Amino acid sequence: MQQTLEDFYKVVRAAGVKISPVDSIETSRSVQLVGFRDRQILKNAFQVSLAKSETEQDVVAECFEQFFKFDAFGMGQVPIEQMGHEQRQSESANTDDPIPMEGYDGDLPLAKMLLDRDKASLATEMKKAAREVGLSDIWFFTQKSLYSQQIMQKMGLRDLQNEIARAGDGDCPGGVALANALREAKDYLAEEVRDFVEQQLSMYGKNTARNLREEHLSAAKLSNIEQRDFHIMHDLVRKMARRLSTQYSKKKKRENRGQLDFRKTLRSNAAYDGLLFETHWKTKFIDKPRLLVMCDVSGSVQAYARFLLLFVYSLNDVLNRIDSYVFTGNLIPVNDIFERYPVEQAIDVIMDNYGMGGSDYGTTLLDLEDQCMDDIDNKTTVLILGDARNNFLEPRSEVMQLLYQRAKRVIWLNPEPENFWKTGDSVMYKYRPYCHLASCCNTLVHLERMLDDLLKSATATI
Repeated sequence: MQQTLEDFYKVVRAAGVKISPVDSIETSRSVQLVGFRDRQILKNAFQVSLAKSETEQDVVAECFEQFFKFDAFGMGQVPIEQMGHEQRQSESANTDDPIPMEGYDGDLPLAKMLLDRDKASLATEMKKAAREVGLSDIWFFTQKSLYSQQIMQKMGLRDLQNEIARAGDGDCPGGVALANALREAKDYLAEEVRDFVEQQLSMYGKNTARNLREEHLSAAKLSNIEQRDFHIMHDLVRKMARRLSTQYSKKKKRENRGQLDFRKTLRSNAAYDGLLFETHWKTKFIDKPRLLVMCDVSGSVQAYARFLLLFVYSLNDVLNRIDSYVFTGNLIPVNDIFERYPVEQAIDVIMDNYGMGGSDYGTTLLDLEDQCMDDIDNKTTVLILGDARNNFLEPRSEVMQLLYQRAKRVIWLNPEPENFWKTGDSVMYKYRPYCHLASCCNTLVHLERMLDDLLKSATATI
């Protein structure tokens, strides 16, 4: 039965519900407590143990109804307590059954089951063969034929074909009739196995294509993302941001929890002859950073700016304050746009109004000095996104030096590889000495990693 439960957990994971090893262990214990007699109680136990939201409860319920149902060979709904065990009970004849009644006195088990219409035994053998060939690992529709053939071979297809050839060899009417019956039975078996494999694919391969697509888009250069994939990318950004928010938004400080601080504890208890009446703990707190974001929205890096802004504004609950600016030639504040519109719509407005044009980083830095430098202090992290291609204009690196001295951190995300930072009109090599961190960043995976580092640096131990 444990193997059946493990297969069910696979189905639930394939449907998008995250199940940790601890979750599966606790669920298995719950199943042992409630037993298998009452289908509804068992389903409720799975929902309570595996789901973490109402939506996931519905998903678990759907997976339950699909998994604990077995339609192969007309078996219908099998009692749950029999799942994973042999079922050797014959069913009454069905006049619509495609397998004709024929006398068979051979010793081939598969032929006997087919001609006797022993559907329970056929179902059991098929499930056993499916487990042996690893059908629960099926992901793609292109694997259906492979698994169907492997299951039939495990059930004894080769011996059945030899039996058909032997029975049909000669002019004996009884042998020819038996061969025809076995041939028709083999076709019936093949159809049932194909249906079974398709049903398993619908469970284990659920969302596989989308997951592969998301994995590809996460690692693809943002400049290569087509507009038709923007909605998937936005979903990915929200998932990544939610993951970071969950990790860093929780208040970590606790009065009586953490790692024991031996020095403080010993000092505080010196008056008690070393008896530990008072304990002190090393605790953590989250210092939410103030973030100033500057995004180049010229044609060459506009796609990168879109997803950085979307990512940053999805982290509102772990950032104390976000001041956003975009630029091509001049630095333009866009906080008011984010206040008036939802995040995705605000980004579209910004790109429509201020996107494109040629970059002038020198003028942008002079605007930064005039508009923002007085407000930048040792609690401000400045995040700059741009390729630093300045069209051979004055770079004004002295402003970057001043920024480096005033800000807590200066982080530069450049979509271009580092070996391009000193080619053509790029002045990145002049700005890099005045950045606490400068890195190539041109995929969602890079963005997530950089923002993770940013938030991690704000975690302090006291």
